[in-house]
Amino acid sequence: MSFGLAACASQSTRDGAGDAIDHSGRMRGYVESSRVTDFCPDQSKRRDDERCVVTRGWDYARGQNIVRTFDPSGNLIATQYPPGADLSLTEPERQRAAELVKMDPRTRDIVNKPDVMLWHGGFAMREPGDPFCDRGSRCIRVIAAVNNGDDVILHSVVDLMSDRVVYPDYVPSGRKAVHSSLEH
Repeated sequence: MSFGLAACASQSTRDGAGDAIDHSGRMRGYVESSRVTDFCPDQSKRRDDERCVVTRGWDYARGQNIVRTFDPSGNLIATQYPPGADLSLTEPERQRAAELVKMDPRTRDIVNKPDVMLWHGGFAMREPGDPFCDRGSRCIRVIAAVNNGDDVILHSVVDLMSDRVVYPDYVPSGRKAVHSSLEH
C-alpha cells in the first residue's frame, strides 16, 4: 500500500524507547528492490536479442539507492547513485517495519491485539529538514487498524536505517488525531 508524503508532525522519539527492541533482525547491506531486463546503454552495438539486467536497491551501509547495470554476460558495467530516488519496499523490509512497531514499548500495547491489522509498505517517506526522515533515512509508515481495516487506531513511522520507531503516533497533517477506536 502506498501513502503520499506529508509534512512531518512535531513528535519526537522518547529516550530509552529502543532499549527493549531486539536489533538482531535489522536490515543490513544491499537489499535489492527490483531486477528488470532492459536495453543496454550500448544497445546499438549489440544483437537485437541481447539485453542488460538493471537492478535497483537500497544500500544500508551507505544510506542510499543504488542502480546497477549488468551486461548480458553478467558483468557489472554501470553503477549509479540517484539522489532522492525512492524504491518500493521488499518483503523483508515490510516485515521488519511491522516487527519494530510490535516491539516498541510506545506502540506494542496498541498493535499486539488479535483484531489489529497493520498496513505497511509503499515508498520511503522523506521530508527535507526532518530530524529522522531526511536524506539517508529509510522511513516507512506503518498504520494499525481495526474493524477489517476500516478504523485507523495508530499511524507510526519506522526508520529502517536506524532500526527504530521514530514517530510512534504520527499525524501527517500535524493536527491532533481523533482516535475513536483507541478504546477498542
